[in-house]
Amino acid sequence: MAGLVWTLSSNPCGVVLSPLLVVGVTLAENRRWRFLAALAYFGVGGAALPSEVQSFFGSGWIVGIGLWVLSSTLLAAPWAWASRGWRVVAVLLIEALPPLGFFGWLSPLALAGVLYPGLGLMGFGFGLGILWTLVVLVQTESSTRAIKLAMMVSAALSGVAVWANASYAPPVAPAGWVGINTQVGRETDDVMAEVGRNHDWISQAAGMVRFDAKSKSTAGAKKQGGAVVVLPEDVAGTWGPGTAAQVRAAMRPGDVWLVGASVLGAQHWDGRYLNAVVGLGRDGDALLFASPVPVPGGMWKPWAGEKSYTAAHWWEPVQTVAGVRTWASICYDQGLAWPWLQALVQRPAVVLRVSNYWYEPAGAVAPRVEAATTAAWARLMGAVVVTAVNRS
Repeated sequence: MAGLVWTLSSNPCGVVLSPLLVVGVTLAENRRWRFLAALAYFGVGGAALPSEVQSFFGSGWIVGIGLWVLSSTLLAAPWAWASRGWRVVAVLLIEALPPLGFFGWLSPLALAGVLYPGLGLMGFGFGLGILWTLVVLVQTESSTRAIKLAMMVSAALSGVAVWANASYAPPVAPAGWVGINTQVGRETDDVMAEVGRNHDWISQAAGMVRFDAKSKSTAGAKKQGGAVVVLPEDVAGTWGPGTAAQVRAAMRPGDVWLVGASVLGAQHWDGRYLNAVVGLGRDGDALLFASPVPVPGGMWKPWAGEKSYTAAHWWEPVQTVAGVRTWASICYDQGLAWPWLQALVQRPAVVLRVSNYWYEPAGAVAPRVEAATTAAWARLMGAVVVTAVNRS
């Protein structure tokens, strides 16, 4: 049930019900049943993977089904060992970090954002504590002493959760920050077509900024030096001087544009691309953010060496944009726990949720899972989410 709910909407329901994975594993009688309980969770939660793999990779159903079965099996396997509370916590952390973290979606760790908004690392620790108490209270083999301790800890952590939610005030986006959703599809190999495609999204963004100039938020932004315009993942395609010139020609003085693009030859990456966000402003152009884990097998191909389409950036630091601590969650990263742990220890004030769903049909599952996960982790950090999405 919990796995199914993850796929139904972008609201927190899937996150809230994700501890049912822990309950199901805990109630299982032996390793085999613990594995099967976890397999059901990840299998049902990722049931849309075959169709979405087919759309993204352009492959047949066999590849999609194979990746679905393989990923579900690998994520379920450690749960066969999770017979105690501390082991459950260990498995949650193991699946949040590489190598399993490369596809560690649907993690119950996101629950901390629902229970402990704004508490950051402390709230994350409290979330782990709640999951530990859940195991002890459900497990029939727990000793009376352990149950009493778990009840005391659960009562205390529940009280903290009530207080945290009652006192939490959702943050407001800084004045002048605007996310632009576009519909320009994917990059092509036709140079002239790309010039026209760039013109479309640049004109849309410039028009939105001019429209917002009449609003109260952008009026406030003028006092701070301009608007901050956030554009989707890879909307600019391969970044180059021509695209930069097109963007700058449309920018107002004092504005900052954050543009999703594929950046070639960045720093020491030997000619490989980074799935990045480029900043353009008064201080010139700069590569600000890059995806820690582009889609494995589709974008990131470590076995291909220098011929890899996109390099993994591994660590993504917070950057100061227009005076605000900012961090970007780039499409595939949004559904994983590992990149969010990077953000958690750095505590940004604004999270850019930038995505490119040119390959996704209407109502696709991946965007909903990524939106729900983003909302939970950003809430844990007390960060504002500014969203920019491209579709066909």
